[in-house]
Amino acid sequence: MLFLFRYILIHTRSFPSVPHSVAPSTYNPSRHGYKQEDVDMQPLNEAVYNLLGREVVHAMLLGWGFFNVVYELEMRTGPPLVFRIQWNFKADPISSSWAVKKISREVAILELLQRVSPQVPAPRVHASDFALNNSVGAPFMIMNRLYGEGQWMAWPKLSADERITFVKSLVTSFVGIFNVCLPSIGSLETLTPDGLPIIGSILPHMTLLPIEPCATLEQYITLQLDHAFAHTHDQALYDFSLPDLLDRIRTLGISMIPRHDPAMLVPVLVHMDLNNQNIMVKNATVSGIVDWEIHSSLPACLGARYPDFIRYDATYNPKYGLQPRLMPTKECLPLKDEAATLINVFREVSPVV
Repeated sequence: MLFLFRYILIHTRSFPSVPHSVAPSTYNPSRHGYKQEDVDMQPLNEAVYNLLGREVVHAMLLGWGFFNVVYELEMRTGPPLVFRIQWNFKADPISSSWAVKKISREVAILELLQRVSPQVPAPRVHASDFALNNSVGAPFMIMNRLYGEGQWMAWPKLSADERITFVKSLVTSFVGIFNVCLPSIGSLETLTPDGLPIIGSILPHMTLLPIEPCATLEQYITLQLDHAFAHTHDQALYDFSLPDLLDRIRTLGISMIPRHDPAMLVPVLVHMDLNNQNIMVKNATVSGIVDWEIHSSLPACLGARYPDFIRYDATYNPKYGLQPRLMPTKECLPLKDEAATLINVFREVSPVV
């Protein structure tokens, strides 16, 4: 169930983004040839001082992704901070609104985790500004600095025993995320003044999904299948049509809902991009989980899962080629036999999986 519908969810979303070369932000990395010395840091420094009253001594580019660019800030007093800018979006109203909603939802998730499940090593937000006309010219957030290296870099250097230690520490983080219960299926829109979560659409600005969150798993299954295959399909598939096949899948999915156990239907927080580039490692333990912009609130029966990097089953079976492993190198993945051992470790120490 999780394999099918999570696959559909991830592979049918659309992002109103643009090529890096034309993104409007001053901090577009490609505008200055990815050379930090050509970037004007004064607007960034002013933003930090205005929000936190603290002076930046030096800003260092940590890296960038398709949507965000990240700087480490050395402060006059106190520990370093991280300044993360949502830089890659179009200037039209729809895309600008999407960029604001995307980062505001991530800030809400981080604030909720800090309050409800502080054992999850997620960044702590110190300040944020979602205005497009701020001094930086793009929405941004200021967070504490998490230390460690990406799991994909750390993994090849870990011994067999250290890998087991790491997987055990990963269980603690997974359980902490899993224990964040939410009121309905969707994704976190915002928090009330009292800190209560308000759930919005399953993912912001997915053109084929409804705005309203789903109240039940049956509704979620039906909507996901309807919207994933919203275009007309007239071709025959062997002895039945594609719509007939989808009806059979829908019937099968609904029949598998674990109605006998209400706890399995409680919506919980799911990090939808928890790959080995968004997990940080220090001393063979998880030191940080980052990039919460793609998340969902899913029933526990869909949210409970093993880490993707140790799975070779279902859509992760290489022979099917359904779930591409977005890994920088082969060395950052365990071999199949080792993965089976690590799954057993994960299962033995986990109270929920």
